[in-house]
Amino acid sequence: MNELQTLFEQVTKEASDTEKGLLTDFLLGLQHKRQGTAPTYLNATFQMDTRYEDNHCIVTLPVTPLIYNSFDMPHGGVIATLVDNAMGFLVNKDLHAEGKGAVTTNMTIHYIKASSEKQLIATSTYLHKGRQTLVMECTVTQPDGKKIAYATGSFFVITPTSNSLK
Repeated sequence: MNELQTLFEQVTKEASDTEKGLLTDFLLGLQHKRQGTAPTYLNATFQMDTRYEDNHCIVTLPVTPLIYNSFDMPHGGVIATLVDNAMGFLVNKDLHAEGKGAVTTNMTIHYIKASSEKQLIATSTYLHKGRQTLVMECTVTQPDGKKIAYATGSFFVITPTSNSLK
């Protein structure tokens, strides 16, 4: 614990306001995960919010310096992660009652334009529901409705071990 406290003091002593904000967001994210208000550490760290409407999963992601690429825009890999979360959460929510889950087997994403707002919204839905494979689609937009990315993904149904359901 002393090593962690020393590192924390060293980092915060000379941290910029942006770095202090990122550290605060990260610690709050860990707190949300521990309190059970975030489903994964990834969602907690990126401050993703997940909700379900009809047969859709909607995941919002605030655009913060944590997700920037070297051009101060949301990193394409983070957008892909957002998309994978939106599709995967919908699939796994629906399969959970059967004691099953699904893993991504393939994902194709098309980036349409750079984000210019402070939030991204990924909305996923089914294209095909099979017994062993599922095909999903997801659109990423800004709050103003402008499309940022479009993706499709395939998922393979599995029976998770009891440890992987935690």
